[in-house]
Amino acid sequence: MFALNFLVVLGVATTDIIREAVETTHQELFPTKQPDPNAEIETKAPHIGQRFMSFLDDTDNRFQTFVSKKIDPLLAGHSREQHLQSLMHGGERVLTPQERATNRRLGLGVGASGLLAVAIFSGQAYLPFVIAAGLYSVWPWYVQAYRTLVEERKIKIVVPIMLYVSWMWLTGHFIVGTLASLFFALFQKVRLITQIGARQNLISIFDQQPRFVWVDNNGLEVEIPIEDLRIGDVIILDAGQTVPVDGTVVEGAALIDQHRITGEAQPVEKETGDTVLASSLMLAGRLRVKVEKGGNDTAAAQILEILKNTIDDGKDDIAKNLEEVEHTLWPMLCGGLVGWMIGGPITGAAVLGCNYVIGTVPLKMINLLGALNAGANHSILIKDGRALETLNNIDVIVFDKTGTLTQDQPELVRIHSLDERSEDEILSLAATAEYKQTHPIALAILNEAKARNLNLHLTHNTEYEIGYGIKVIINNRNVLVGSYRFMGMENIVIPERFQPEIERCTAQGISIVYLAEEGELVGAIELDACLRPESKDVVNWLKASGMLLYIISGDQEAPTQRLANELGMDGYFANTLPDQKAKIVKELKSGGRKVCFIGDGINDAIALRSADVSVSFRAATNVASDNAQIILMNDDLKQLKILFNLGHSYKHLLNNNYKQSVTMSLIAGAAVIVLPYKFIIVESLFALNFIFGINTATSELLTDDIDTLKAKNTEEKMKGSQFLEAMTQLSRKLSLQKLD
Repeated sequence: MFALNFLVVLGVATTDIIREAVETTHQELFPTKQPDPNAEIETKAPHIGQRFMSFLDDTDNRFQTFVSKKIDPLLAGHSREQHLQSLMHGGERVLTPQERATNRRLGLGVGASGLLAVAIFSGQAYLPFVIAAGLYSVWPWYVQAYRTLVEERKIKIVVPIMLYVSWMWLTGHFIVGTLASLFFALFQKVRLITQIGARQNLISIFDQQPRFVWVDNNGLEVEIPIEDLRIGDVIILDAGQTVPVDGTVVEGAALIDQHRITGEAQPVEKETGDTVLASSLMLAGRLRVKVEKGGNDTAAAQILEILKNTIDDGKDDIAKNLEEVEHTLWPMLCGGLVGWMIGGPITGAAVLGCNYVIGTVPLKMINLLGALNAGANHSILIKDGRALETLNNIDVIVFDKTGTLTQDQPELVRIHSLDERSEDEILSLAATAEYKQTHPIALAILNEAKARNLNLHLTHNTEYEIGYGIKVIINNRNVLVGSYRFMGMENIVIPERFQPEIERCTAQGISIVYLAEEGELVGAIELDACLRPESKDVVNWLKASGMLLYIISGDQEAPTQRLANELGMDGYFANTLPDQKAKIVKELKSGGRKVCFIGDGINDAIALRSADVSVSFRAATNVASDNAQIILMNDDLKQLKILFNLGHSYKHLLNNNYKQSVTMSLIAGAAVIVLPYKFIIVESLFALNFIFGINTATSELLTDDIDTLKAKNTEEKMKGSQFLEAMTQLSRKLSLQKLD
């Protein structure tokens, strides 16, 4: 039964390769003809070959589901898997062709190991299948070695690795060769798990758009599917709706939140002649909007298109994965040559396998799995593990302003009384008028009234003036609450003595809500973007760590500068468009610095893709969270402290692994030269080194503070160079003794 299951998986893998080649050739020779719509449809029973292919597809799908549901959580950690699922918005993560192929190779590696054991103990002739499975598992490595040697005409470390693997198979070391194939497949599997990025999970911003919209059809409001919408149509938008198009207001007024698109901290008023942007939110009011751009032509969709053009195509480059150990190539080749001269070709091939520094690449993946689990246990989802290693080298952090350093909800910062009333009386009057409203400005007023335990009055004949303000009767007196424009519409005179306050607020980007009673202005309330409670503490901590800090915002100059000064930032950039944010990030990187960008809006997505490390929040827009490498699942900037601590702990583990691998490499090289059973020695010591590495990977992370970890990393780097020199001299002495 085991053999049958194994052969099915092998058939799936082999058929997958053959089918791709056959389909490509068939399409070239016999182009698909367009069916005749008038022709009768003839139903035929599926061909036996089609049934077989269907059986293989079904088996493969069930196998892929099993791996993604049962195996992946074991490798990646259940906490991390749960965080990933929470970002899927109820959907399932679609496996890429590369992930599916890797799962097959892993299954074949496990199957080949079991089948080899059956063959050894039962004497059955399963060896050809074992060899076929082993070759399939390592085939991408052979392809990469060929490309490097023949097409690029270079010798990279993948070449001697595959020479060593080939020699194992050719000399009959099938057990070792099978385990090596399994190890190669496991390495690829772990690498893919640690690099889940936006490639397959980029969620279209249009998933949040309505399926139907109301349009003005010769004075009648008609509901149509959004795909039937045309340029020039007039759509009707009400409070609570997401704007589906870019267009111009032809009638009405509304309060719109567009900070996810433009970065503006405060909601903006829109009236006839103003433009509205797709993916902004109608907070209050009603608009008739003439469609100017829809679908892929909107500003939000253009951002998405830029992102698609910058996304990794997902193709695997094995040589690139081994770049960090390329410096061991020539010592490896020279060691193999010395081994050949001393003990012949078998000794030379065995010495090639003594480069355990290569093993630090898969060991790093296992260390990374431990780090990813540690992050997930602290509610930090690290989607792309490469960011964790880069994090250790970050020296510039760039923050988006609105929604990142500040909260989405504004706060009440000041109350002006323009007659004899107290601040509480002014606030109570405004809160009474806004009692049943749900937009951010009303909520800010109501929250402050609640915090002061103020009593609200009874209201009568509440009338909301769409997009501008509210009229209400309180204690038989007419009360107006709203914007400067609303006061002008109602002929409310703004006292000259209050003009300096208006100019100050305008310059600083502070919103003012005006309050009038019986035709006279009686008070005003200032509302400002609310700084996150943890922002100052986190910024001070990052500055103390020696990092340069900047703000990039689509908001106006004055509020951006004021926030930068308040937090003690090293600089700021205001009035920036999405592509300008990305250019600024690239300019900061051009000086050789490593840049981390933290943002949450659609307008931040391109900058997130451009940074060396990108961080977002669980509550961010889909586009931002999909393109960020790291997600703070608690939406708390204090998690940055844990994140950087984790990055330095991870680097500390990598340093330990490297030192350990160099030690074992030199010991193995000397042992292979002077002792028999050379391949067994190489693989046994490799396994021992790997076990030590796994033990290191499972050690407790996040135990030391960052300063301690930095000191350790610096000290180990100095000791590592001294240690390497000493071990090289020892190995040279052992080799000379053998020659003598």
